[in-house]
Amino acid sequence: MQPTLILESVTKNRGEDLFAPVNCVLRPGDGLGVFGHNGSGKTTLLDIIAGIEKPTQGTAQANGRIGYVMQHLGFQESLSFKDNLLLEAHLSGLRGTDAKTQAQLVAARLEILPYWTKRYSKGSSGMKARLAVAASLFALPQILLLDEAFNFLDEHSREQTRHVLKAEKDRGATLVMVSHDRKDFEGLCENVLLLPSAQITPLSHLESAHVGAGRQASQASPRG
Repeated sequence: MQPTLILESVTKNRGEDLFAPVNCVLRPGDGLGVFGHNGSGKTTLLDIIAGIEKPTQGTAQANGRIGYVMQHLGFQESLSFKDNLLLEAHLSGLRGTDAKTQAQLVAARLEILPYWTKRYSKGSSGMKARLAVAASLFALPQILLLDEAFNFLDEHSREQTRHVLKAEKDRGATLVMVSHDRKDFEGLCENVLLLPSAQITPLSHLESAHVGAGRQASQASPRG
């Protein structure tokens, strides 16, 4: 099975290296958590994978379409949730009836339809978080990047979003997700990348791993 994502000795320097060189290979259906303290470069690594930033050293090769749930959302405050989602559908290349149909489908999956016509500026943080996940799914991404996607979600919305992400993973999407909460990785990520050390550890070993220990890169692939 061909890799969907290859990171080779990826680093980013902002006066000093944010993290040790990252090396990993991910394949369809893999899930990789990214865990570390504030300022350890978690969002920067996702931006590098997405092509928004360039690494100072190393290469990031993404093979396939990318969906990105960013921490800082770029939706239009004056538009409704419906119109924001239709705009995202248009930006992903969908037109006319196809755009409307797909917008309704992803809205239904994330339970957005009950506040479909509400102005975005009037929505709760949880509503906005679900819209971000919905918007990332239009292109049927091979790689799904998630930056604190479960933030602001209540327990029901968290489980609904987890169900949708698990379905995407089962479809073959590769998940790379940042979180400060180990529980967010459960059922979605087999392994976790610890920053700034760049150690890759099985999720089951996360509690005993030293997040900040060492500056050596792990040469291990999440699938061995």
